[in-house]
Amino acid sequence: MLTAVVGLQFGDEGKGKFVDYLSGNINNIARFNGGANAGHCVQHGDLRGSFSQLPASLNKKNLYICQGALVSLPVLVKEIDFIQKEKIDSNIFIDPRCHIVLPLHSELNRASEKYKGKQKIGSVGVGVGACVEDKANRHGIRLIDTLDKEKLRSKLEFLWNIREKQINHVFNEQTTLDFEEMLETTHQYGKRVEPYFTFTNEVIGDLLNSGEDVLLETSQATFLDNSFGTYPYTVAYQTLVQTCFAMIGIPAQKIHIVGVMKSYMIRVGNGPFPTELSTEQADYIRERGNEYGTVSKRPRRCGWLDLSLIKHAVKLNGVTELAITNVDVLADLHEIKVAIAYEMNDKLVCCDDALLQLDKVKPIYKTFKSWRALNSSYTHLTELPIELIDFLSFIQDYAGVPIKYISYGPDRNQTLIMK
Repeated sequence: MLTAVVGLQFGDEGKGKFVDYLSGNINNIARFNGGANAGHCVQHGDLRGSFSQLPASLNKKNLYICQGALVSLPVLVKEIDFIQKEKIDSNIFIDPRCHIVLPLHSELNRASEKYKGKQKIGSVGVGVGACVEDKANRHGIRLIDTLDKEKLRSKLEFLWNIREKQINHVFNEQTTLDFEEMLETTHQYGKRVEPYFTFTNEVIGDLLNSGEDVLLETSQATFLDNSFGTYPYTVAYQTLVQTCFAMIGIPAQKIHIVGVMKSYMIRVGNGPFPTELSTEQADYIRERGNEYGTVSKRPRRCGWLDLSLIKHAVKLNGVTELAITNVDVLADLHEIKVAIAYEMNDKLVCCDDALLQLDKVKPIYKTFKSWRALNSSYTHLTELPIELIDFLSFIQDYAGVPIKYISYGPDRNQTLIMK
């Protein structure tokens, strides 16, 4: 059976922790979308890892990168080196049909963002958007293309001629890249990962047909989806979990879906954020929650939990249970607020309407008492402060699905399971 971990906010909800946690009982983990623009952090004891390409697990598992994922080869190789150095003897399977994000894409992304000025999206500049564009225009470069150097040269020359002109003549910038160096580096990286090439759709399909469990790790989050998110302040692809079937290459089937959410909201980059805080409370949350981008290192914008978005994300993805993270971060605040509805022009608006002009809505809040600082370990819900239990009960009732996991610290073991 398929189990999927999906983010219910704007990203950085703690998906990596729950992929690693759930992989304790599931041997097969697959990434099927996104690229190195999203990093998932995992911690167990003194070991901490950050994964943007490989599935986020510090356990010895079977790791799959499916054809819908986008590969930045230097990042991928660095992550492979990390798990080998730490003697995490996972088996790695990479689909040769994955498109690769080139240094040329990164330069184009940065030039485009600079050109847009105040209208920039807030991209981390990795090059994922440009790679998606090349894939859609049918002149992208796939992993399999890196093995034959002359074939790679031909494809790169064609792409280089288009993208260099854009950088120079549309965005008025100059590329700093050397074509021959990029060609050689890409070819060598391709040869390095060739031993892992596998048609992952076949392997995962066979696993599911034989009754094996597969854990799916989504990249980014619900409201960065380029159809149902805060467009245009989204990523360049779809992030809803049901896109996994086409991205992996398997038939549609039942999925057990764990929706991961923080106890507050964060956002990286530009885009509307109705519950954003600009007071010292934002600084308090940012520092206690270490709210700085895994990839970008930028300080994340912080705000109160928006349950209107959470409930909408639950419906969009078909979430069956919730995992809530960082409940320890909100301890010792004077009070905690949660958005439960939106107003626009003095009228209540539904979430679909609100997302069309999220910068114009006014949140309606419910206020909760904060709780004392949490202990380092818990074994049962009743051990938690009553104020936190009330907060969690309200979230569960409002969202309409049960909270199964409560995370109160970064370590894998700092997770309370609801029976």
